[in-house]
Amino acid sequence: MSLLVRILLRPLGYFAFVFGLLALSAAARLLGDKHELGFFADRLARAVWRYPEVTRRGVQVAWLLWALLFAVALSPLDPIATRWDEAALAVLGLAIFAHHYYGGRRVEH
Repeated sequence: MSLLVRILLRPLGYFAFVFGLLALSAAARLLGDKHELGFFADRLARAVWRYPEVTRRGVQVAWLLWALLFAVALSPLDPIATRWDEAALAVLGLAIFAHHYYGGRRVEH
């Protein structure tokens, strides 16, 4: 693979990693600890989230992608004519921010 293609695709890989980790965490919550798959998903998600040096770059790229999408939604170049895309992106960003700072699990050091 050429260097240019890797540079262009790397942010998508980071975003896919964060999205997958969020999906794993969501599966753990939805299935619960009593379900074998929920228990396993919870243990795996906690193990990965415990290492910020692994997740930091992916989270940064995911926030950057969110900011770019929000900027496009606010700009005159917005492909969706309604304001629902801005509202959905704003609610998504606020929900993640609130969960992280007010309701998220804390890592013990």
